[in-house]
Parts: sequence; structure tokens; C-alpha cells
Amino acid sequence: MAQGVRKHQGHHRGCYFSLACSIGSIGIACGSLMQLSSTSDRISLQRGLFLTSLGFIYFVSLTDFFNKYLLNTKQGDRIRKKYRLMVSDVMDITNKIVSAIQACFSCLAGAIACKSSCSKSFLYASHFVMEAYAWFGTAYFMYDIWSMYKVHIHKLADRLISKCSSLPSNNGYNGMANNLYDKQKTSDANNMRENGEDHLKHHEDEVDIPDSTSLAKNTSMEFIKYIVSHPVMIMHHIFIGTFGLLVVTYLRGGTGDCVYSFIYLMEFSTPFVSIRSILSTMGLKNTRIYIINGITMLITFFICRIFMWPYVFYWYSEVINRPFVQAIMGLPRKCKIGILILFLPQIYWFQLMVRGALKVFLPSKRTAVSKPIRPETSRNNERPQHAENAARLLREIRESSPKRSVSPVNGRANNRTVMQGRSLL
Repeated sequence: MAQGVRKHQGHHRGCYFSLACSIGSIGIACGSLMQLSSTSDRISLQRGLFLTSLGFIYFVSLTDFFNKYLLNTKQGDRIRKKYRLMVSDVMDITNKIVSAIQACFSCLAGAIACKSSCSKSFLYASHFVMEAYAWFGTAYFMYDIWSMYKVHIHKLADRLISKCSSLPSNNGYNGMANNLYDKQKTSDANNMRENGEDHLKHHEDEVDIPDSTSLAKNTSMEFIKYIVSHPVMIMHHIFIGTFGLLVVTYLRGGTGDCVYSFIYLMEFSTPFVSIRSILSTMGLKNTRIYIINGITMLITFFICRIFMWPYVFYWYSEVINRPFVQAIMGLPRKCKIGILILFLPQIYWFQLMVRGALKVFLPSKRTAVSKPIRPETSRNNERPQHAENAARLLREIRESSPKRSVSPVNGRANNRTVMQGRSLL
């Protein structure tokens, strides 16, 4: 027992060390910006690389903190047991929490730049927070590719382990090795969990994992397979983390912060997307908070990522005193290509969200009949259903059996079928 206590204490220390690293890195980053004397100062290459390195430390250590808290602490054990979370679920939830925190930072930087620059000049005012967070935030998009890949790998591993190492238990359910919690059960805590098969996958463009999927022996090959199977999200992250960084820090020439601040404000909908995924993973899709969050997510996503850009273009056309269409066509070709690359994935994700919302509010009759959702019942409550199935099976056997005696082979086959029917009882 003493050894177990020391083990938990060690896990707590490692957990809090990761938290200290994340807080320290963001504190140092903020401190380095305090040295700037004017809001229009530019971020040098050395300072920018320093902010990027601090960004990697922050996001990696923050992820490590949440993973250790949920996997290695008593409080985390209670949460995992209550909602029957597997390791891949924990890592998915952690990924979404970090994504929501990054989105809050992005919105904060965008709000500061918008308030400072738009009141001065729509095209020529600048604020150092734009470049500073571009350097700091690019670390997130590079880190998040690897983080999503790790979640994907653990989902594959959990699925393979649940298939290969599950054994029948006394209570009628399948056991599972490596302390993985069975996602096919419904929660005893709230009697409102849905089957794990119905849980939505994180990120709107993620494809479902087929049952025949297996882990590759080569890690690099598995990583390449993941990139190929998730092209929209990977291209989005690489584009923002590389070309977006170059545009904000160099190509725009230190002007147009008011316009680019709206790009940062696009992340306002991300926390609601993350909360939706977390609630789904925890099996709370039938709760009121899930529905309210889903409606809020659709509204904020449409306003911040779809409707906002026509508004910005209209504002731009008013500033340069040109018609709306002429103002857009007069933009440089590189600018228009960049806008399309940034804007088209938002249309794709939004239509996926709308389709998901329609399934929730307007479920089809076929889905309601083929995939009923019911709370967990004990084996004693399920015995009448099993008895009915067994009786029907025995009746079909008697009706299909000939009146005369059967051969020993057929007799053995029928006896075996009868025994299978009795086993259902």
C-alpha cells in the first residue's frame, strides 16, 4: 500500500511539473513582449524563433499535464471509470482541450489587434501582438499534427486490443485487457450513454476506422498513412503553420493588422467544436448541454468563419471606394489564392456540421429502428429476450426437421444447433 501511495505521489509530481513548464513558458513569452516600447514594433527573427520554441514547450507540456492527470491520478481514475474512457479517449479529450486553449489565445490576440488597429487605419496600422502570436501559434499547428496522429494510433490500438484480448466474464459482458474500459457498455453513472460505435470522431474530416485496419510495423509508414487519409486537416495545419506565418511576419510588410486580426478571430468557434467532441466522447450526446453547445457551435462557426469574410471585403471596398466585386477582383492573385485555401475548408467543415445537426434534430426512421438507444440492463432483465430468441430457434429447428429418423451426421448437426439454442438461455 505504501508503494502505491509513493507511486501516486510520483505521478502527481510529474503532472505538476508539466503544468509548471507550460505556465513558465507562456510567462516567459509574455515577459519578452513587455520589452517592446511601442505597439507598432516588429518582432525580430531571433525573438520570433524564441517565441516558437516557447510555443512548443507550452503546448507539449500542457498536453502532457492533462494526459498524466487523467491517466495517472486518483481524480483521473474516477473520471475515466465514471465515463468508461479508454486511453485513446483520454488523449482525444486532451487534444481538444489544448485546441480550445489555443483558440482562446488566438481570439485574445485578434481582439487586441482589432481594437488597436481598426480604430486607427484599416490597412496600415499595426500591432506587435499579431506577429508575436504568429510565431508562438505556429508551434501549435505543427504540434497538433503529431498529437492527432498519436490519438489515431491509440484508437487503432484500443480497437485491436478490445478485439484480440476480450474474454467472457461472469456478468455477461466482455472483459478487456490493459485496463481499457468497454465502450460498448452504457454508463451506470447517468444511464444516458450511447454505444461507442455512435461516437463522433474528432475533427470533421476524419474518416471512420474500418474494422480491418491494422497497425503498421514501421512508425513512419503509419504516419504517412495517417497524413494521406486526412488530407484536409493536414493541409489546413501546414498552410497555417508555414505560409500563414510568412504572410503575417514578412510578406504583408507590417501593415493590414486590422484585416489579419479577423483571421485570428476565426478561432472563436473552436472551443465549441472541442466541447462538442469532448461531450460526445464522454457519452453525453443526449444531454441538454450537448444540444445547446451544438447550436452555439453552428452559429459561431457560420458568423466567424463564413459570414465574416464577405463583411471584411465589404469594409475593404468602402475604404478604397470601389464596388464590392471590383474590390475583390483587384486583390493580388496570391492574396486571392490564399483566401480560397483558407476559406474553402471552412465551407467543407460547415456542411459536415449541418449534416450532423440534421441527424440529431431530424433522425431518420431507419436509424431509429436499426440502432435503438437504451440504458444498460442487467443480465437478469435480458433473460426473457434471450429465452424468446431461443424458443424461436428451437421452433424453427422442429419445423425444418423431417419426421423420419435422421442420419447420425444430421443428428449430430441438429443436436449441436439445439445446444446452441439452449446456450442462449
